[in-house]
Amino acid sequence: MTDEQNTVQRLIAGDVKAFEKVFRDYSRELYFVALGLSRDQAVAEDAVQESFVYLWSHREQINVKHSLVNYLRKMVRNYVLNYMRHQKVRAEKEADIIREQVFLNEEEEDITPKIEAIRSVVDSLPEGCRKIFVMAVIEGVSYAETAESMGVAVNTVKSQVRIAYKKIKESVQNNPDNTALTMLFLLSLKKML
Repeated sequence: MTDEQNTVQRLIAGDVKAFEKVFRDYSRELYFVALGLSRDQAVAEDAVQESFVYLWSHREQINVKHSLVNYLRKMVRNYVLNYMRHQKVRAEKEADIIREQVFLNEEEEDITPKIEAIRSVVDSLPEGCRKIFVMAVIEGVSYAETAESMGVAVNTVKSQVRIAYKKIKESVQNNPDNTALTMLFLLSLKKML
């Protein structure tokens, strides 16, 4: 058994001294791997720390096939890549929220009349068409379930939804502020009814 294999076996058994040895031997190298990927010292430090915390708390599941350093490099690399993916998704979501807030803040004083205009269009639909539209589109019930609940064919649901969208589209096109009305319709569809 090699020195490394012995250290890994002791680590799996919960030997704190073996864990400290692994940390001393590899933490600096792992820091530079993480820094090279992230170009951020704080992220690199977190990657090393979290990887060693994970290593200790999951030591019984360690499966080192080739070498411990490669195993640790992979852990650090995965942490950094997951962090970067999370940051990208977070930035995209924040941008979406900011865009919505800017839109709503710009239009804040006009929102109530626009919601009423949309509600009026939906309310003006024939009763069956309105019920199908509300259930299938606003409430998000599948076309098949809507058809079963209303006692009609799935094709009837599809055609009634198409009719409702056509009437709403005509209303939006006839409105002088149709862009804002369209955006408001998309943002507040589920909230208004």
